[in-house]
Amino acid sequence: MADQPNAGAAIQHMMRRLDGFARGLGLDEATTRRIVEKVAADMVDQPYEQRMIEARTRMIVASA
Repeated sequence: MADQPNAGAAIQHMMRRLDGFARGLGLDEATTRRIVEKVAADMVDQPYEQRMIEARTRMIVASA
């Protein structure tokens, strides 16, 4: 993500939106942040909802 201030804001927004989901899966904040940061970096050209779907999918895998 080339524009760091916007990247940071996007990551924070995703973290807030995914907090309850992550807690329900038993994931800690550090694990959730790693997943969200990776998704944000890997899918910078994808729509927001696609990134959210991918983050949730990776969280489910991480919790298994």
